[in-house]
Amino acid sequence: MVSDQFVPGATRKPDKIPADYDPMATGATAEVNMAHNNGARSPSQASPNDGRIFPAKAKGSRPTYFDDGGASDAMVQIVTALAAEVWALTERIHNLEQILVDQGHLKDDLIQNYELASSEEEQRLQDASLFAGRIFRVLEEMREEIVTEESPDDYLAVVDRAFSELGRKS
Repeated sequence: MVSDQFVPGATRKPDKIPADYDPMATGATAEVNMAHNNGARSPSQASPNDGRIFPAKAKGSRPTYFDDGGASDAMVQIVTALAAEVWALTERIHNLEQILVDQGHLKDDLIQNYELASSEEEQRLQDASLFAGRIFRVLEEMREEIVTEESPDDYLAVVDRAFSELGRKS
């Protein structure tokens, strides 16, 4: 009997997918049954699935390389995971471009040779600057804390004051 429940330490190979399988021909949507999961290239990888059996976790604690209680190690793991996601999206974009070229909807060199209008280029630069500002905001905040000689206690005092004000209003 196969259980749809999470079983720690258990692994399961996905059922073999026939070479001529076409999920769209059967009226399937973006939801993909776990039996048809092809690994990292599956469209369902980013979303959790009920009944998915996860591989066993290694025994023991994770090694730490930085002497800060594991915070930097966690950040490195997060950045690495995000880099993997970016690469997966990059592959999907390249695949979509190739499909459009193969189907005659897009010329092969159109994207590489595409030039933005001046106004569009200015807007892209502004958008990129805002995006970078959001990503690196924490570094700017750290710099400001050093310059103004703020401490974690100052931050906690502001948070406490905000929560107390919220308490009075509710």
